[in-house]
Amino acid sequence: MSFEFKDHTADTIVLAKGKDLQEAFEQAALGTYETMTDISLISPRLQKEVIIDSEDMKSLLFDWIDQLIFLFDTEYLIANKITIQQFTTGPEKFHLKAILEGEEFEIGRHTQKSEVKAMTYSFMEIGEDFVEFTLDL
Repeated sequence: MSFEFKDHTADTIVLAKGKDLQEAFEQAALGTYETMTDISLISPRLQKEVIIDSEDMKSLLFDWIDQLIFLFDTEYLIANKITIQQFTTGPEKFHLKAILEGEEFEIGRHTQKSEVKAMTYSFMEIGEDFVEFTLDL
């Protein structure tokens, strides 16, 4: 279980791996947050439940990461512990329910890395135990 960043000229490509796809989705969230700040400095001061329902697997990944970006942009929520409690991957239902543990991002207390503008479908790949996707910076 891990995540890593791959070279790209203007954006960031995140490759997240796990023992299964559910864990890869958890690692994808951590990779997204690590793009924004040093997640080792985040304290688990609050919890947020996130529920995503999508029409297919790629949409589930897109909607998941997009929701995390939205929560950062609107509530300044940054998490370093992600627990997916429900994970359904088809054939007719693509669903996840997760608990994010973290805190409100504060400039000056948290390091500021890259501003993530959006999740994209560009270079998206999904395997049995990994996901790869591009973040627009």
